[in-house]
Amino acid sequence: MSVTCTVEVKGHIIDSLTLAKVLDIITDSNATHDTSEVSIGKKKEEASSARINITAENQETMDALLEKLKRQGITLVK
Repeated sequence: MSVTCTVEVKGHIIDSLTLAKVLDIITDSNATHDTSEVSIGKKKEEASSARINITAENQETMDALLEKLKRQGITLVK
């Protein structure tokens, strides 16, 4: 049975390539994602954020995936 959760990543996620890394990790883990919200700062000092819904095939896969994503600074929303 598939498992779904929502994560959020904040900061300079575009210029640091954090968003790209997060999406690559999800894809490489054979999970799927849907980016539900993206806010990009308009000035250099403004942070950006993205909310991503993730679906994995089982809880074990999701747990391993979330551990990898935590290293990229994500926070679990639900």
